[in-house]
Amino acid sequence: MKAKKNISLFHPYLENRIPDIALGLYPKQHLWGIDALKDSKEFNSKFIYTEKFKINSLVERFINKTILKGSMGVKIELSMLIASSKCNFIYSVCGPPAVARFAKNKLISWVFRPPINTDSQWSNSYNLKNLSAHRCFLCLTKNAEQYFSQFAPAKFIPWCVDLDLFDGITLPNHSTKPFFLASGKTGRDYETLVKAANNTNIEIRIIGPSNQRQRDLPPNVNWIDTSSNPPDQAIDYPTLREWYAQCIAVCIPLSGDADDTCGYTNMLEAMAMRKPVIMTKSGCLHINPEMGGFGIQIKPRDAQGWTVAMNQLQKDHEKALEMGNRGREIVERDFTIERFNNDVLRFIQTILNKS
Repeated sequence: MKAKKNISLFHPYLENRIPDIALGLYPKQHLWGIDALKDSKEFNSKFIYTEKFKINSLVERFINKTILKGSMGVKIELSMLIASSKCNFIYSVCGPPAVARFAKNKLISWVFRPPINTDSQWSNSYNLKNLSAHRCFLCLTKNAEQYFSQFAPAKFIPWCVDLDLFDGITLPNHSTKPFFLASGKTGRDYETLVKAANNTNIEIRIIGPSNQRQRDLPPNVNWIDTSSNPPDQAIDYPTLREWYAQCIAVCIPLSGDADDTCGYTNMLEAMAMRKPVIMTKSGCLHINPEMGGFGIQIKPRDAQGWTVAMNQLQKDHEKALEMGNRGREIVERDFTIERFNNDVLRFIQTILNKS
């Protein structure tokens, strides 16, 4: 009988969310396959809580700004280093650690895009020596797979969406006028969306960071401030799901970064809720609304394009319904958590069996 492999699971951004996921208050897709690894009979898995690592806050800040500058921080790095001596491999949802070279051939890291900076400083997580010390990489995009495969085996695995929380059930909107919904923090171009709002009377609800809020908002823009972790620092997920269910369509205005994955989560959640997606042509995602038939793609900085698209979907209810249903069909077929988990397990098993 084959001995089970010991695996340490690192997902620092989820540590305080696991109870909420169990209660259906936070999307299950943010587990990133950790649930599949924990349930697999092939592994002895342990979730590592990095916040339990005790260190003086002043010392922590000093180390992060000097010795570990460019890393994920001393708590995460040291937690990984300690775990590496007690396990066969480490599953890192938060990306490559700076201590990878000291845990050689044990790291399996999620990566989204080719690194912007690969300088020679050892504490840079994307230092070439740290990348070369990996067992393998899990890649959210084809661009990432192409780049990281030069250092270790790499596999592009499309993401997923929680089809139980975002159940695709549309709710009647009795209390308010029709509205469009936009939410998210990274890579957003809310300035262009607000400009577009000046040429339409339809309400646009934006859940965004206060530092991206325009000074003079049109009366039809309802801005909900959020801070470090949109959208649920400003609005809980049950309410967000209700807004998804009631809106005409979901707007994802992006800044046009050709290598980033901004808007991916927002897009999948909208598709799951049977809502058309209006999205800036941007990023390196392998699927876009127009080609998939579930929405409209807008050129970067094209305020007029946003106005035309919103007015079109507001008037053509049949078209909006058709696009929404198409989006739901696609996520049920290609973006389920079960498919994602199976892909992750299959790739990791293949890598380990070769070693």
